[in-house]
Amino acid sequence: MALKLRPTGLGSGIDKDRPDYTVYCGGWCWSHLRVAHGHDSLRWFWSMTINGPMTRSDRVATLEEAKAQFQKSWDAWKAWAKLEEVE
Repeated sequence: MALKLRPTGLGSGIDKDRPDYTVYCGGWCWSHLRVAHGHDSLRWFWSMTINGPMTRSDRVATLEEAKAQFQKSWDAWKAWAKLEEVE
């Protein structure tokens, strides 16, 4: 199943204009990507809601980097969990 990035619409107050997304696969929420406070090189925060030996969160400069790091960890988790994607 393909990963789907969806806006959460949860921003409020000073964060109302900050992008905030969840990542879904098969109807399950697997990750959260959001703009974080702090230095531009650590602007995007991503995290996975799973256990395993792979990286499950980090802060990076761009949304593209956050998506790429999440994809790498997602693929590592599937291999570790011995899961295959079904078309």
